[in-house]
Amino acid sequence: MKSLKISQIQFQAQSTPQENCHQLFNYYKKTLKFKPDIICTPECSNLITDDKNHLFKFANFDKDCPILNMSKLFAKENKVFINIGSLLLKQKNKKKLVNRSFLINTYGKIQKYYDKIHMFDVSLNDKEVYNESNFFHSGKKIAFTKIKNIPLGLTICYDLRFPNLFRKLAKKGAHVILVPSAFTVPTGRDHWETLVKARAIENSSFIIATNMCGHHHTNRKTYGHSLLINPWGKIINKTFKNPNILNTKINLDEVQIARKKIPSLKYD
Repeated sequence: MKSLKISQIQFQAQSTPQENCHQLFNYYKKTLKFKPDIICTPECSNLITDDKNHLFKFANFDKDCPILNMSKLFAKENKVFINIGSLLLKQKNKKKLVNRSFLINTYGKIQKYYDKIHMFDVSLNDKEVYNESNFFHSGKKIAFTKIKNIPLGLTICYDLRFPNLFRKLAKKGAHVILVPSAFTVPTGRDHWETLVKARAIENSSFIIATNMCGHHHTNRKTYGHSLLINPWGKIINKTFKNPNILNTKINLDEVQIARKKIPSLKYD
């Protein structure tokens, strides 16, 4: 049996990257008892706010990001992979930020990064309107890599609503797809679990969906309810609305079993 041990950190981000770095370091340490192969964090792990001025004031360049630097060191010292779900970062000579997911390897090096392709430009109600494309450059490339020889795809949050991205990753051979998120409460309640299950079933892949939770700067609210779904669409592990660490061991043989039963990838 080929297995993978995953620790998903669902937490409530504070107002600054420094505060969130301190929080995440403590969560990372707590995962060590479980001895995970990979630790996963949510989207916006450094900063979450609806205030443009606050966002641009506290977003770092990647070389100055406390969370990125701390995570590299932690990964190296503890021989663990870390997916920082996403960091909102400044770029040289660019007016807009980037929403970037990082996979850090056991040597403390960035093995792969992924810039969120689909911008969250939506109007949920009179109070909740989001225009990410005003502040962020969208990514142009899918991101596919391997950990422990297991093929892995990277996505971020709103990407979940775009099945073609997941299909491309599955066609490339992804057995596991990461979906770090900061889902809103209304869309989370109505769509989160259904969409995560759908992406798993369609692609006969494990979906590791790690969500932000709680109340944040400017009273922004996120849904929590992080999940891990198997290739047959069954919930293997889940948590609810409060900060928590989800520890799960998965059996990668389930991917081939599901793909053998229903070989839809083959005929697409």
